[in-house]
Amino acid sequence: MPTDYACHAAAEQAANSLGPVCAVLAPERNRPEAEAEVMPVMLRDYLGAGRPSPTVRAGIPVVGVAKGAMVLRLCLDGLRAEMDGTLVLWHAGLRQRLPEVLSQTRGAAREWQVLQELQSDSQDVLTYLARRDRSGQAGARMLGEQVALMEDVLSGALRRLSVPAGSADECASGLAGAVGALFGLRSSPVER
Repeated sequence: MPTDYACHAAAEQAANSLGPVCAVLAPERNRPEAEAEVMPVMLRDYLGAGRPSPTVRAGIPVVGVAKGAMVLRLCLDGLRAEMDGTLVLWHAGLRQRLPEVLSQTRGAAREWQVLQELQSDSQDVLTYLARRDRSGQAGARMLGEQVALMEDVLSGALRRLSVPAGSADECASGLAGAVGALFGLRSSPVER
């Protein structure tokens, strides 16, 4: 099961790749304070949330860890959809779901709750993979290929949402890397 730290690191990686996409899909969210979260001091220290935030690029919104975790949960839904043979339905729903998630402002839920949900979803995927492996369907052995397929599907979906090709590819690659990191996969650099 992915640890608390692994979930936080993956969500942070996802958040770092979402800025350019958020600028296109949720331009009204350019206020970093919209992502501010209240977190107990001990948990913040444990997760490393007190670290300085990444350098802000001009015109690119800062995306918080909670938003990164929420988008990663969408990605895990995509992995499960691929395993269930419903990837087309997941892809069709991305046109609506992704902009909705990126436009949400954090309400009552706190960052640690979203990270806990991400950890639970990750465990569900691992359980599903273990069942498939036992039934002879090569579940865990195919995880790397499933993540690569999800990256391609995400890139295409982002392009259809009017995200420039370079930003779409970088974001999809970053999200796929974050999903892979949840499961201990090491991504190899891909030449583009």
